[in-house]
Amino acid sequence: MPYTMLYDGNCRMCRQQAEWVAAYDEQRQIELLDANSPAARERFPQISHEEAMGQLHVVGPDGTIYRGAEAVRELLLRLPALRGLGELMRLPGALMVAGPIYDFVARNRYLFGGNPACDDGSCRRA
Repeated sequence: MPYTMLYDGNCRMCRQQAEWVAAYDEQRQIELLDANSPAARERFPQISHEEAMGQLHVVGPDGTIYRGAEAVRELLLRLPALRGLGELMRLPGALMVAGPIYDFVARNRYLFGGNPACDDGSCRRA
């Protein structure tokens, strides 16, 4: 059973991240699932739609839910070409630094690239 990455399919930046993960996932260990889909809500009722819109979620094969920077770390650890970055995020204190950075990007992801990153404004985190 693969890892599942729940991403906001209405967000251009989020879709680009999903495409990036797919491109590096040579072993097909990560399932990409739009958090807006009925399938996502049916399979993962423990993750509210509101939570899924606020930050990246990755669900492990054992049901463990990783959120935000931890989810990024788990994805990196599953992608052989990028595993070293994931290992760096395992160092003591790394998530204390990565967490606030991730939160800032998540809250402001519509600003990156000079254009709104969301087709419908859904990326704007409260």
